[in-house]
Amino acid sequence: MSLNPRLNDPSRPLVSMLIFNYNYGRYLRECFDSVLAQTYDNIEINFSDNASSDESWEIALEYQKRYPNIFFVARNRQNFGTDANFNNCWVNARGQYFVELCSDDALLPDFTKTCVEALESNLDAGFALVHRTILDEHGTHVEEAPFYNQTCKIPGAAQAAVYMMAAVNPAVSQIMYRKMMTHEKTVIGGLAARYYGTRIMDFNITCEHPIIYVSTPLMLHRLHLGNDSFRAADNMMEVIGPYVLNLQFVDMAASYGHQNVIDRLPASVEKISRLALRYSVRALIAGSERNAFKYFHLSAALFPEISEDEIFMKLATYWMADVEEKARLLDKLVSENNLVSRTISYDPPPGSKPLSLG
Repeated sequence: MSLNPRLNDPSRPLVSMLIFNYNYGRYLRECFDSVLAQTYDNIEINFSDNASSDESWEIALEYQKRYPNIFFVARNRQNFGTDANFNNCWVNARGQYFVELCSDDALLPDFTKTCVEALESNLDAGFALVHRTILDEHGTHVEEAPFYNQTCKIPGAAQAAVYMMAAVNPAVSQIMYRKMMTHEKTVIGGLAARYYGTRIMDFNITCEHPIIYVSTPLMLHRLHLGNDSFRAADNMMEVIGPYVLNLQFVDMAASYGHQNVIDRLPASVEKISRLALRYSVRALIAGSERNAFKYFHLSAALFPEISEDEIFMKLATYWMADVEEKARLLDKLVSENNLVSRTISYDPPPGSKPLSLG
């Protein structure tokens, strides 16, 4: 099926793929080709490059020349940051729906069709969120359990409460948004926007609207040493950020009168403390004892009672152990169920309704 972007088609609304890029030329063809291979045909691609020094811009021009009716491309004369790059995509977006597709990620063929069907059948939903498959550094597909154990429609306030406990979607590329419901829901500028702008937008949307969760993996999320997730892990943003973010969520929830979200704060602090232990073990696996030590102490700073936790006590003995004992302890920690990575799926929140799509 060839893409043929068109406006004002009530049966097949236009979807804008907003692809922002900086020096990911090695992944860009796969990203573009995955959009061109969608089984839904009313799609436009809005691409912005943040003054990459690799072959990214040449690749974008190549595709724009081959598909002039589909591609809108822009390039900053220097790296002006994430906000400027995204705005280049946004100003040209004409779709009723949009996806913030990272240029190192890719979509599976039925992603757009499934999300549009879900949103068109549930006009009160703010966005559709799909499960992912991980692409590792070598391009190998790594499957993981979906966050929820079924495809469903989730009440907004219930999902907002879940956001106090877990991010749910590690990749922004997992979501298709209904554009009209995103206005004035995000933040711009600085670290908050770079790492958490979309999470703030997602939370804001769920405070007012239900969402759709699709348990089928319909996108490929690439994890590699150059992406923001690894940089955030190194500087502890993956734990400090959610802690600060949840305090902001409580303030936002109060303005909507969502007491169920506010009541989650103590439990969320404990959960974030346990998340710090997870990152401590991950740092040990990566060979960074210094980062592991920082995460270990951060867990206790956030929630002192964590010192009674079995994982905490195992890590506490690690630092004074000899090389052989450290290796033995790390093997035990890696084998712990649902510690290094999530291995289970959860029931959707109360009030959720199962959906059958496709």
